[in-house]
Formats: sequence, structure tokens, C-alpha cells
Amino acid sequence: MNPPVPSHESDLLMRCFFSLLLALFILSVPVLVSAEVSEASSFDEGAFDWWTPHYLVDYALIAGGITGYRIGGGTSARSEALIGPSYDPNNPAAIFGDDSVGATYREEGEDEMVPTVWIHRLIGAGAVFVAGVEAVEWNRGRGSMQQFHDGFVGVAETVALTAALTEVFKPVFGRLRPDFADRARRHHCSIDSAQELGDLCDGYRDRPLSDDPAEARELLEDGRRSFISGHSSHSFNLLGYTALLVGGYYVWGEGVTPRSRSAGIAAQSAMVAAATYISASRLADGRHHRTDVVSGALVGLGMANLSYWRRFNRRGQPRRAVDDDGHISTARLQPSTGFAGFIITVEY
Repeated sequence: MNPPVPSHESDLLMRCFFSLLLALFILSVPVLVSAEVSEASSFDEGAFDWWTPHYLVDYALIAGGITGYRIGGGTSARSEALIGPSYDPNNPAAIFGDDSVGATYREEGEDEMVPTVWIHRLIGAGAVFVAGVEAVEWNRGRGSMQQFHDGFVGVAETVALTAALTEVFKPVFGRLRPDFADRARRHHCSIDSAQELGDLCDGYRDRPLSDDPAEARELLEDGRRSFISGHSSHSFNLLGYTALLVGGYYVWGEGVTPRSRSAGIAAQSAMVAAATYISASRLADGRHHRTDVVSGALVGLGMANLSYWRRFNRRGQPRRAVDDDGHISTARLQPSTGFAGFIITVEY
């Protein structure tokens, strides 16, 4: 069996993610420096009283997410798929006639409705948007250094953990993409095994997945990573988080107006529509099954809600706060005894 081929898309996404963090840091510097001197936004003594060791858990989650992403992206998909048919490289003809994976393969980036590079750009744009909203509201007196920090860390955490879950699920489930049969036929019919496949290769011998053998193996390997949809998980995660951030400031948060609420709801609707379009495109392109897309959306939305509500309350304010006596309150999740699920408890 060939060793796992590192995905160029994974490398691009990782570079994009680190660029996201760097962009957020750079954007935060002028805001921090130019902020008016006050208890919440100055560098005087007590300006960082809101910071608690609990934040180390957040930073560790970001680092863990990045690590999980790298591990998952470099792991080969299991040979026996947990969902759907399996692929035997020693008997590729067995998969050629399977209609469940018989969609036509579309060239990467050229024929796709939403190329992967758009997801990279979406992550970068989402980072700038989050930083911009936090900076504007801080300048207007509705935010604080803590709120800017929490929004910064929140978007980094939710992107990192969603990327990790997505990349780990793919090799663990090893599900074949809807276009895998076409990928397999184009790959095997363009290499030495073509003679053994005989008439099954008619019309495929001159249609390799790529002129580069290493890239061709990578594209074939990628065809075994269908569950869950990364487009769906990342779009619903990032757009879901930004929609919640918009809601905290303009829809349900403290100090909202009828005008801001209407504008906020319109922005949230546009974000949901964009995430839905991106996810639906994966079905039209033959890249994913319906359950891949739905599962990806649920994972993305789940991580977005967890990252946001763990930090902010219904008023859009940080859950970790310092009262007039200097006591720090922190919110944490604990199992609920009254119903199935979790509740948020505030400790002093």
C-alpha cells in the first residue's frame, strides 16, 4: 500500500489558518494602541484584571485543534469504509460499476461551483470581519479589550477545532466520494494495470487524473475522504460564528435598536444563505453525499455555538467578568440534572 500523500489543499488551508491568526493579531495592534484610556481598554494597572488562567484552556484547544488537523490530514483512509462500498486497490474493477459512487469526476478548481480556494478566502474574510466588528464596537464604547480578545480567540478556536474534527473523521470513516468510480477508472486505466482491465478502460486510457503521478495518487486518495464535507463544516462554522457575533451586537444584545436588529437579521440571513449555497454545491459537483453535507453542517454549527456561547451571554457580553469588588466570574459547562444536555453555570 502506498504511504499517505500529503494534501496540497490541507497545506493551503493550514497556511491560510496561520495567516488568519497573524492578520487578527496585526489588526488588533492599532486598536489596542489607539483605544481611549479607561478601566476596560488601557494598559494601566488593572487593565488586564479580566484575564484568568481559564484562558489557557482556550489557547490549548487552539493548539490541539491545529495538531488534530495535521494528524488527520496526514492519515490514510481506512481500507474498509464504515459507510458505503469499499475500494480494493488490487481489484479496482469491482468499484467501476457501483452506481452509488458513479458520478462524473470534475477537475479540481476548474469545474467546481465552489473551489476549495474559496473556503480559504472565506476563512480569511471571516477573520477580518470578526476583528472589524469587535474593533468598531469597542471604539463606539460597547466593547472592551476583553471582548476583543474573546472574539479573537473564539474564531481561532472554532476554526481550529472544526478543521480537526473534519480531517479526523475523513480517514476514520473512509467513505468513497460519489465520483470515486470515475476517479479510480481514470487512474488505473492510465497506469500499467490498464492492460489487465481490458475493455473496462476504453475511453479512459488517455484521461489520467493528473499528468503528475504523485498528484494523481493524491486525487485518488482524496476520493476516499467523503465523510464529512469540509466545505459544509467550515462554511457553517465560520459563517455561523460570525452570525452569532452579529446577533450579540445587533439583534438580541444589549442596546440594540429596531434598525440595528433589521440590519443584523439581514446580515445573518445572508450568511446562512451563503453557507447553504456552498454546501449544496458539493452535491451538484458530485463531491459529497447528502449525509456528508448535513453532517458537516451540524458539526460546523455545533462548534460555532459552543465557541460563541461559552464566551458570550445573551446580552453579547463576555461571560467572564470582574465585578466591582474585583471578583472574577467564569462560565463553565456542566451536565444538567434536570434534562438531557448541558447547562452553563457561573462561578465566583
